[in-house]
Amino acid sequence: MPDLPHVLVLGGTTEARRLAAALAARPGVRVTTSLAGRVSRPAALDGDVRVGGFGGPDGLADWLREHRVTALVDATHPFAATISAHAARAANATGVPALALRRPG
Repeated sequence: MPDLPHVLVLGGTTEARRLAAALAARPGVRVTTSLAGRVSRPAALDGDVRVGGFGGPDGLADWLREHRVTALVDATHPFAATISAHAARAANATGVPALALRRPG
């Protein structure tokens, strides 16, 4: 049996929460939302949740490989430039398709 599609959502926004809920509701899709850990009591999220950093773009690339992530969505806050840059580099290094959600400015 093939692995389920696994989407990593870099979260912290309302859009990330909504996306995680929509993905988790789809049969045959695994979703993990990653939070930076700056909120002591984050609201419940659908799917799997991880908290904390990855150790830079190389650490994120390793995590993507280890957890067999098939798609990456950057739904972080617009001011989270570092993780967005790391996500782009990690996706490029691993060949994992990536999408960055940005609010119009």
